[in-house]
Amino acid sequence: MGLTFLLALPLAFILPARFSMTPLASELSAAQTQQLEERWAKMRSHSRAVTSQRFLLEWEEGEQRRTANAITVDVSESGCMAVVGADLPFNREVRLVRPDTGRSAQGKVVWRGHEAWDVGIALAQPDPSFWGLKS
Repeated sequence: MGLTFLLALPLAFILPARFSMTPLASELSAAQTQQLEERWAKMRSHSRAVTSQRFLLEWEEGEQRRTANAITVDVSESGCMAVVGADLPFNREVRLVRPDTGRSAQGKVVWRGHEAWDVGIALAQPDPSFWGLKS
């Protein structure tokens, strides 16, 4: 009887207000969207530039060296967001190789999207010249 009663109540009545869902991005006003963008910009250590740059990603998996093709979505002097042709785990140490310049840098997977190929990579040593950014 008690469970039947709970199932008949609206979910908002059962869960406290602190569990209410945040509005979807499409439901935010222009002012709210601007405020969120400014907040995130202040939280980032470096500004981002939207660019598509091909690179290779290398890492060690046990005794084997692995590689995958990748392309950036956006870059900053501290890393990039990229689409990678491999399922890389969070915190994986990687080496980024730019075939067009021959440059390489050490990094780490610091973010994974809900799709296996979306990753955020932080460079071990921030370097604006790695991506060819103008400082």
